[in-house]
Amino acid sequence: MVLSGIIGFLLGVFLPAVAGRFGKILPADPGLVLVELFHKPILFRKSSSKWMGEFKKKQQKFFIVSFLWGIILSLLFVVNAQYFDGFSLFAACAFVYMVSALMSVDKMFFLLPDFFTIPLLVLGFTFVYFGTPFISMQDAFLGAWYGYFVSVLAVVVMSFFSSAEFGAGDAKMLTALGAWFGLLNLSYVLVLSFVFFFIASVLRKNKVGPFGPSLGAAALIVFFMNVF
Repeated sequence: MVLSGIIGFLLGVFLPAVAGRFGKILPADPGLVLVELFHKPILFRKSSSKWMGEFKKKQQKFFIVSFLWGIILSLLFVVNAQYFDGFSLFAACAFVYMVSALMSVDKMFFLLPDFFTIPLLVLGFTFVYFGTPFISMQDAFLGAWYGYFVSVLAVVVMSFFSSAEFGAGDAKMLTALGAWFGLLNLSYVLVLSFVFFFIASVLRKNKVGPFGPSLGAAALIVFFMNVF
């Protein structure tokens, strides 16, 4: 349990740094991402004092966010270690990390990369088949199809009101979550994510924004509701 907490903290601390790399990796295909993630980042270049002042503020904010992600993932990994073991523990912790990474990347760049969504989908089916699942394999397939068709329907409906579309990344993430949650639990995730997105829109006073953070937060809550 202690080891799970330490691993979660380290992964969380470096999560914003990993997410930040996706701004330099477009298109974010999995092979290119895997190579670029290990390139040494350029932290800063010499510039004006005003630019350096702004950089220091951003750097302080970055460190605070990194520490908070470290605490969050550490706590969630510890909870997983209490209820899962073996492959189930690995899958549950991977789920937490990939969903958190998708939230972070989408918040920064309005991007939900295949590098996380596709493994999340595959791991979902694997968890249901080999792990300690909350649903049956049949429900996992139904949930994945449900997530896909909800995404298609959302694009159709939104096209009548706005030029903005429900992104392909959102559709892939919903499909992946469907494999983890099944039809009923994914419905709970969707309703909760819409509530979160509405609250976020009110707070930022802008209807336009990434849907991934709201969807990810809802998914984590429903996941641990099933755990408890």
